[in-house]
Amino acid sequence: MTFEAECLHCKWTATPATDGAAVDVECMSHTGRSGHKGFRRVCTSFAMVVRDE
Repeated sequence: MTFEAECLHCKWTATPATDGAAVDVECMSHTGRSGHKGFRRVCTSFAMVVRDE
């Protein structure tokens, strides 16, 4: 899984990470610096399908 976030008020984005808490910390730091409180969060998972022959 990969967690991502982007600010709803500017073009800031968090560094994508496999640890959701790390992305949360980046969002909180951005709020502290900018006062922006809204974020769009995305969690993406990937699947690999292997054909059994």
